[in-house]
Formats: sequence, C-alpha cells, structure tokens
Amino acid sequence: MRGRAACLLSIPLLAGCGPAREVTTTLPAPPPPVTAETLVEEGKRLYAARELDSASAAFAGALRLDSTCRPALQEMARLQYDIAMGEQGKSGRRVRASRNARDAYIRLERQGVSESDIYERICELSVVLEDHGTFLRYAKKNAEKYPFDRQYYNLGVAYVAAEDYAGAIKTLKEATEKFPSSMYIGGFYRQLGRAYAGVDRDQTAERTYTAGLKAVEQRLAVLGDAARSSDPECRRLTDDRIAMLLALKKLHQTYKQTDKLRQVERQLKEAGYDK
Repeated sequence: MRGRAACLLSIPLLAGCGPAREVTTTLPAPPPPVTAETLVEEGKRLYAARELDSASAAFAGALRLDSTCRPALQEMARLQYDIAMGEQGKSGRRVRASRNARDAYIRLERQGVSESDIYERICELSVVLEDHGTFLRYAKKNAEKYPFDRQYYNLGVAYVAAEDYAGAIKTLKEATEKFPSSMYIGGFYRQLGRAYAGVDRDQTAERTYTAGLKAVEQRLAVLGDAARSSDPECRRLTDDRIAMLLALKKLHQTYKQTDKLRQVERQLKEAGYDK
C-alpha cells in the first residue's frame, strides 16, 4: 500500500510537467576585429570631421598594430603636418607636430616612397625644428633624384644653413649656369653671396650680389610690368633683389664705400624700401 500510494502521488507530478519546451537564445554578433585598416578608416573619418587629436590617436593605434602600415603613416604624416603648419612661432604643439610629421615622412621614405613632395616636407619640417643636418641630408636626396631649379635652390639654402659654404658655392654656381631663366635666379645669387661672405670673401660676395641684381632685372624685364604686382615669380625676384641690395648696403657701410652706398640707398628707395 505504501508503494502504491507513492505511485499515485507521483502521477499528477509527472502529468503536470508536460513536454519540455526548447528555449532559443539569440546572442549578439561579436564586434568586428580591430585591425590597422579599421583604425585607419576611423582616423580618416575623424580627420574629415576635424577631430584631430582623436584622429591622431586612431592612426597611432594602427601603427601599434602594424608599424609598417603605409596608409597609417601617410595619414599620420599629413595630419601632423597640418597641425604644425597651423601653429605659429615655436609653440610646444608646433614642435611636437613637426617632429611627429617629419618622423612619419622619414619612415615613408625608408619604405621606398620617394616623391619630391616627401623630401620637401622633411626639409621644411627640419627647418622648423632647426635640424640643419637632416635638412641638408634630404635636400641632397631631393636634388639627386629631381635635379631641377627648385631642388637646387633648397640644397643651396641647406648648405648655407649648415655652414657648409664650400658645398653651397659649388651647388649655387652650377645652378646659375644651368637655370639662368629660373624664378629662383635671384635666390641662387643671394645665397651664393652669403656663402662667399661666410668664408670671408667679401669682394667676391659683392661681385656676386651685383651680378645677381643684373640677372633679376633681366628676368623682370622679360616678365614685363603687367606681371609685377601679382605674379608669384615676380614677387620672389623682387624680394631677392631687396635682400641683395641690403647685403650690399651692409658691405658698403663696412668698407666705407660712400658712392656705392649712396647708389644702393637710392635703389632701395626706388624699390619702396626706405628704411
């Protein structure tokens, strides 16, 4: 009886359970993996929205995952260059951005990216950082790969900045012969005069500046008066002319060359520079 009662008591319990129902749970899809490529795309989006610090962090994250990721290096270099050029003076933000941009461009160049723009930006940023050695090294590379007037001019400036006056004289003399009709012709003579002055050849510097003034006048005559007020080439030539006149003025004052000094002062006054 006790066993039967136990059996009867178990019946409603079993009947009350019924068939088991299958419960389906849908789990959320896992987030896509974070890769260098996804971080670059996120950085581009932030860059376009001018969220520069966040964009920079995204590109830096991409480079931590893949230090050779070229798109990340390209975007990081471009962004940091924009920051550096948007700052004035020698602010800490400008110095940091200049260093970051230059280092990214150098890494790109080491990967085989050798466009002239890359070399020029490395040079420009090195000037901001007052790193004359890096400026000269990459100006040489640029002129070797792209032997044109602009590259020769920048190389001459780099030699002068590094006080390698022998290198400057050789490069700039060659430039005046190769590119007599260049918009940089005044700059060639101006920097060449500075190089001669740097090795205490003041008389040669004076002759160089005088020849440079003549070359500038000839070039301006070809361009004509109509272009002088607006043409960038004319502005560059005019600025170089003023700089050479000022250098001559200093030399004439040093050596007490009264007649030459008076003539240069008159030329400066006619050029609108009466200081």
